Amino acid sequence: MNANKPGPSAPHLTGKNLWKQFWADVYGKEVQTTATYSYTWVADQFGHICLGLIGNFAATALCGVVMKFLGWAPAFRYDTGKWPGLVIVAIGAAAWEWFAYTKSADEATKRFPLDKALLLANAQVAAAYMILGGVLGFAFHLHLTWALIVSLGVLVVAVLLAPWWLRQKIVWQKAALPYLFRLADVLPTVDQPDADVLQHLIERGAPPRAQPCQIVIGGPIGAGRTSMAAAIGTEFAFKNHKVRYISLDALLEFAVNSTENCFHDDCGPTTITYWRWSESQVVIIDGIGPMLAVDDPGRQPNFSRFKMMLDTNLSKVAHVLKQCHTVWVIGDLCPPPPSDQLGKILEDFATAVAAYCESKSPPFVIQLDSAPEPSTAKGPIFPSTRAATHIAKLKSIHRVGDSAIFPLRISDNHPVAIQASAEKFVGGTPKVKSETAIIELAKFLHDSVAVVIEIARPLLECEKIA
Repeated sequence: MNANKPGPSAPHLTGKNLWKQFWADVYGKEVQTTATYSYTWVADQFGHICLGLIGNFAATALCGVVMKFLGWAPAFRYDTGKWPGLVIVAIGAAAWEWFAYTKSADEATKRFPLDKALLLANAQVAAAYMILGGVLGFAFHLHLTWALIVSLGVLVVAVLLAPWWLRQKIVWQKAALPYLFRLADVLPTVDQPDADVLQHLIERGAPPRAQPCQIVIGGPIGAGRTSMAAAIGTEFAFKNHKVRYISLDALLEFAVNSTENCFHDDCGPTTITYWRWSESQVVIIDGIGPMLAVDDPGRQPNFSRFKMMLDTNLSKVAHVLKQCHTVWVIGDLCPPPPSDQLGKILEDFATAVAAYCESKSPPFVIQLDSAPEPSTAKGPIFPSTRAATHIAKLKSIHRVGDSAIFPLRISDNHPVAIQASAEKFVGGTPKVKSETAIIELAKFLHDSVAVVIEIARPLLECEKIA
């Protein structure tokens, strides 16, 4: 149970936290404890160092043989080709990672922006660890004193490169997301303005620095609902925000047993320890569909049951969820509604969620369509190893009720319209009806949306534009 003050807060990982996670990853046994994303990254870097080390020994031996054969060396010794061997490993590592970076960049669907800076940095650090392995192999061909000095330098550089990446992996794995997925891999089946709407939300950041909002995701089975939720969670996590993925049944259990300032939670494996959902900046709630079984014979989702669940079963946690971004994944509606009705149904769900969270901005609806079987594209050297088994096919992304939130009222009896029919106009009698229609903004709640209003009548004499 969490007895801390609820509400979204940014991740805070100290050097002690990093060391504790590193020790758990390298000392624990993955057959006894849960393997982590940070463990995968650490194992990758040890593998890169070993590749560089083995590559250096092979390249050094080969270069020594070639140098002896060409007469560039008087005799073949274990260290004859150490310098060209080191250069070959460095060039080979850089070339390999460049091809890997190019392939990953080509696989992006281009609808959402690819995080090229992060992708390139990832390739660079992988190449750096392979080169460090090559330098370590080079040290084995030196005198003992220099070998120790160079090896110590390799260790220092390897440690200095690790903290930023370890912190990123830990922030992601604490989100409890089912897998890593990026928006840049989503099929480009949605209009660019729709994609920009969601991207803008992510770029704005998460509460408490950004205004909380609600996102509802829905679509047929196999459309990639969970993939889309994982993608949103990954984008926020990689921007250093606390994200927590949780099932609806678990949230209901926690909510029923929670009090005003104490919230139950499942912190997950001891090697990870998830972020507490009551302190997360983005909460992703999956598995909502089974709670909304369609009632026969009307075959319509049971909205009364959903609203009752929000207002009754989740009432104790409403003041927590309304402070953060929430993503609600609407699962199978048993049976699924016709595709032309799903959008309206999702909007109804989103409206109910926004009311529950007392939102000050319209919620988002992400509607998915059935995705075709993806094909494995050929890369610059080898076929892709990233067959997109979790790819999502978007149908639309929009905010609910923009017209309802920002209504335009056309009035024929507005005071200015009535005045317009009786006043003398500049330049002569206007050719307009006696009661000119005035378009008036009735409500304005979202200060990031620009609204242009045109009043279709001439100005009165000496009248200023308001």
